[in-house]
Amino acid sequence: MKKLLTTLTITGAILLQSSLPTFAAENVGGQKLLNQVNHEVNQASKAANKQSNQLPAIIKRSNTMITSRIASLTKLLNRIQNDKRLSASEKTALTTQIQTAINGLNGLKTKIDADKDATTARSDEKSIITNYYVYAAFEPKVRYLIVLNNLQATTNNIQFLVPQLQKLVNTFKSQGKDVTAIQALLDDVSSQLTTINTTITSDITAIQNVSTTAKPADTTFAKVKQDISQIIKAGLGKIKTDFNQMKPLFKQLMATNQGSPTPSTSAVTTTPAQVSPTTSVSASPSTTP
Repeated sequence: MKKLLTTLTITGAILLQSSLPTFAAENVGGQKLLNQVNHEVNQASKAANKQSNQLPAIIKRSNTMITSRIASLTKLLNRIQNDKRLSASEKTALTTQIQTAINGLNGLKTKIDADKDATTARSDEKSIITNYYVYAAFEPKVRYLIVLNNLQATTNNIQFLVPQLQKLVNTFKSQGKDVTAIQALLDDVSSQLTTINTTITSDITAIQNVSTTAKPADTTFAKVKQDISQIIKAGLGKIKTDFNQMKPLFKQLMATNQGSPTPSTSAVTTTPAQVSPTTSVSASPSTTP
């Protein structure tokens, strides 16, 4: 019996000794798990606090962005209403589009002010840019329409003079005068006017079709800007040169008009300054939405 007890004691000691490393390992693993859980809890708490602190900043920034855009749109409304060159239909369409955008921005501001978390507020803030293209669409659209309509008014004034000048040239021709040079200049004026008016009409249509609810194609504004510079203004410059060359020719025909009634010169009342374009684009449109 004594021998059996001794054997059990030794066996128990061996078993206890062999189990200690396993228990220690299990205890260390449990501590690691506990540490990991605590870390994740702390991280979640920090994230929650960060979002809570971010929300007021996002709301403040969004309100500033909205206020700035509404101010710009209001200025555009005033410019449209006071411009005498825009047609009634253009004014109506632009006014409706701008007022819709202002109403939408005001509604978005109300929603952002009521947002309860930073994630939602940040998404709403992004829509200020992606849904309301104030600087990328509205401003260049209104500016180019006004410029094109002003240029169209200038060409219409010049067009009014052409038949009067042609009548004067025909009178000299009927008197046997050589009007070859002056007729060529007048024909060039008519040709330039045709090209200019066609370009203006096409560009006005293109600008009118620019959407204000989606990011506009920069190529449309770029093409219109190029047309104004390379076709319209260049054509008006050539017309000015033609008129400058006509003036001495008309004087020469009148001076040599001996023995015949002097044709009326009341039609030739323009000066080169009147056919020079007075409207310009100060800068290219912004692509910042």
